[in-house]
Amino acid sequence: MDATRTLHRNRQLLGKLALIATMMFGFAWAMIPLYRIVCEQTGLNDVVKADALERDDLVAGAATVAMTFDATVQAGLPWQVRPLTTHLKVKPGTFVQVQYQITNASPHTVVGQALPRYLPAEAGAYVKKLECFCFTQQRFAPGQTRTFPVVFVIDRKLPASITSITLAYTIFDVPGQDGRAS
Repeated sequence: MDATRTLHRNRQLLGKLALIATMMFGFAWAMIPLYRIVCEQTGLNDVVKADALERDDLVAGAATVAMTFDATVQAGLPWQVRPLTTHLKVKPGTFVQVQYQITNASPHTVVGQALPRYLPAEAGAYVKKLECFCFTQQRFAPGQTRTFPVVFVIDRKLPASITSITLAYTIFDVPGQDGRAS
């Protein structure tokens, strides 16, 4: 009788564990579209995905746009930031990847955040970034150097009056995130 009871309990436990595992998988699977919806509704982490681009946005136009890439660092932040490509001719509607190299020149761990700016400012509405180090805070160990890609598309609807765009990043310190005791 004990063996039958134990077998029954084990089967119940197995069923409960299988149900919990299935629910956990379902929850994790549902988080992806829920995260995307929350980001779209709130503008949080404003990442443009390739599947969200209109088909017409991906057809390269005949005109090119002169792109300039630049970076500055908040005064006192011990980082060196530089674009590996400083100038580029870009056809609207084509995917472009450039890289920025960042070095923490201090003997301490430092956390920073990059904020992009566009010149002229109205060009920002036409630069659709798919990948950028500016989407998240970046933590650097002492002396660490990393290279980050920036992937974007310039919308074909860019006004003809905009013939050149500067994409510049300003890197700011994130106070209290460096891991040092205050």
